[in-house]
Amino acid sequence: MASLVTLTFAFLVLSILMAIVTAQDTVVETEKHSTGADASIGILIRLHLIRHGETQANVQNLVLGQGDSPLTDNGVAVARLAAASDMINGKTLRYWRTYCSDLYRAHRTARIVLGLEDQDGNSVDLPDVNLIVEPALRELAKGAREGYLKKLSYEEAMARRRRESEAEIDVPKLESTDEAWKRVKKWIDSIVKDASDHYYSSDETEEDQDNSSCDDGGDIEIDPKIYDVFALSHSALIRTMIHKMVDAELPSDYARTKEGSLTIPNLSRTIIDVRPYKNRDSPRPRWKPSLFRLTDVSHLSDVQTHGPPYL
Repeated sequence: MASLVTLTFAFLVLSILMAIVTAQDTVVETEKHSTGADASIGILIRLHLIRHGETQANVQNLVLGQGDSPLTDNGVAVARLAAASDMINGKTLRYWRTYCSDLYRAHRTARIVLGLEDQDGNSVDLPDVNLIVEPALRELAKGAREGYLKKLSYEEAMARRRRESEAEIDVPKLESTDEAWKRVKKWIDSIVKDASDHYYSSDETEEDQDNSSCDDGGDIEIDPKIYDVFALSHSALIRTMIHKMVDAELPSDYARTKEGSLTIPNLSRTIIDVRPYKNRDSPRPRWKPSLFRLTDVSHLSDVQTHGPPYL
């Protein structure tokens, strides 16, 4: 009898623990589908997603993935063109934080755009620019196709690796879009948390609360405090972020590659706004994304584009 009681108690404890874990998982998976009342936080995180400059592998039409390749002379020249534009270089538009992938092609592009490298390739010390190297922003791992022509299928690339290897073949890591999204979403979550903490610890929070109601008690709209975040990354990862965050907002006529994917030109800038909010179902701030600008290259020309921001 005592054994039966002990077994029953253990089963109850295990059931409670499983319910807690399930509830925590549900919070993450249903982030965009909660039924609780939303309360906006007075901030907006504006992600400036920029692709690296042209590389030698781009010119040779090779799959890079998490391999690497130096920038071409043209890639450097276009990055310097971007560095001359106040639309993106951080001199007029002051970034709250600046990040880049840990792959060389992205790191060097970011340094050029932000003015951390001069015309001769020497380092420039800018005390107000802290470029953070973020592994979560690296390109999707492309497995057996890395280093081979884009026209080869995965199976064809694997077969070629076997033919070219005299010993056991070394196949690079292969990553799905869901796996890549999981790692980059953690980075976005950390940005949201840090910006929210910064906002609530600043004097501006009290000012916003003082101005949040009229004399008659009615609510008024308060412009959010914008936290601009520079993030220099790679085409497949930026494409993944766009589809996971704002796929429903994409125009039907967006530019496509030969394979039918959304085109992400070198040095193009996609801007996604992330609006944190609190929900009664969760103590943690959540966020809602919206598309502000899609693959824009107007910063690379003196001629400014007109019309909707995504054109």
